[in-house]
Amino acid sequence: MASLKGRRAKQWARFAMKMGLFLTDAKLWSALNHQLRERAGDMTESMRETYEETSDRLDNAQAALRGRTHWFGPTLGFLGGVGIGVGLGMLLAPVSGEEARTAIRDKAAGVKNKVTDFAAGSSGSTPFRSSPTGTTGD
Repeated sequence: MASLKGRRAKQWARFAMKMGLFLTDAKLWSALNHQLRERAGDMTESMRETYEETSDRLDNAQAALRGRTHWFGPTLGFLGGVGIGVGLGMLLAPVSGEEARTAIRDKAAGVKNKVTDFAAGSSGSTPFRSSPTGTTGD
């Protein structure tokens, strides 16, 4: 039994010496240092991206709560797309140029009339306006 204890003590001593040599190896520490720096750089980049994304979301939420929205750019893009579509439609239309111009002119006049009627209706004219004598409508 004494030899078993001696053998275990010898094994532990060898293990301790190997670990001591292993932990004092310059190449090992250099490799560990390199890996730690690389991982720290990856973590830093990941945290920076997350922070920027969260900051952008908070800025957008704050702007929406204050009533500031960025609608001008998308609206302008939409209207530009509609204009391009109309232009291509006119170029590729199966009707003659004169017929296409007449149809567009008629549509524009109709839209103008609708806008004029709407503007006249919302400018304060109502069916029951008071007359100068103080009586109401017909």
